[in-house]
Amino acid sequence: MNKTVGKVFGLVALLVAIFLAWQLTFNKGGILRTAYNSLAEGINGQWEKVAGQGETILPMWTDTTAESNGEAFDIDTGN
Repeated sequence: MNKTVGKVFGLVALLVAIFLAWQLTFNKGGILRTAYNSLAEGINGQWEKVAGQGETILPMWTDTTAESNGEAFDIDTGN
């Protein structure tokens, strides 16, 4: 009985860990994104003082990083 309980709690712990990792990394307002953007803003602000207005050294972590071609999954195989 103890092995079964241990396996169930281990599975629940694994699912909770996956959920937390997902929230930290991929959530729109996730902790990692917020922390990175605040650091990038600070570093870019100081870099702008040195290099001139509009100059940045670190990119911001944005929601969109790829462009859509409007074709979705319509792949022409030539058949």
